[in-house]
Amino acid sequence: MIIRSGLIRNRDGIDFADFTRHWLRVHGPLALRTPTMRAYAQNHIRERLSAPDGGGLHRVDGISQLWFDDIATMKVAMDSAEQRACIEDIRGFLSDVTIVIQDEGPVEIAEKTGKGGGAKLFYLLAGETKLLKSLTADIHNTLAASGGGKVRFNPVSARDVVVDRSVPAGPQVIDGVLEIWPGEARDMATARRTVEAARGVRIIGGYVVDEHVLMPRRELA
Repeated sequence: MIIRSGLIRNRDGIDFADFTRHWLRVHGPLALRTPTMRAYAQNHIRERLSAPDGGGLHRVDGISQLWFDDIATMKVAMDSAEQRACIEDIRGFLSDVTIVIQDEGPVEIAEKTGKGGGAKLFYLLAGETKLLKSLTADIHNTLAASGGGKVRFNPVSARDVVVDRSVPAGPQVIDGVLEIWPGEARDMATARRTVEAARGVRIIGGYVVDEHVLMPRRELA
């Protein structure tokens, strides 16, 4: 399974609340019509974290996640009329879209079960895969020793996919995506410190997000 993430930037001059409302209520239903898609989620940014190595990437105002079986089925979706309708909508409310294709990693569940912190940590990282996987294991162990939670690392697997040549995009500088669901609110700060202290790992972007799952994973007929 692969995840196609869109790192999206709102057009300057458009109110952020209007942007997030349009993305969720207008663009979201358009994206749900995409053929061959297995699942769909939007990550709405609540807080921007320190990112000392931005890598030249444009400002990120939201992150989408679309699941497909593989690159071939994703390309079927990208060639569809439904995708063209999404692109037309993108041109109207976004200024930049950078596509990040990842191999979906396993969700590592810590042993304890907490109440949940109400938000998710989302990191765009650069570094060797073995270091990024080691960081994921460290976070899992930290959560297990505290309130519990979940963590997933998705390594980038393709770097040449664009939404549309007429839509500006940033450089392909990301090696992996790290998602953290803290079991308790206090574990949010602990997980952040663990990421920021990791050696050999560069933070391209870090965010506290509200995750909206518009389409849970489905089986295709």
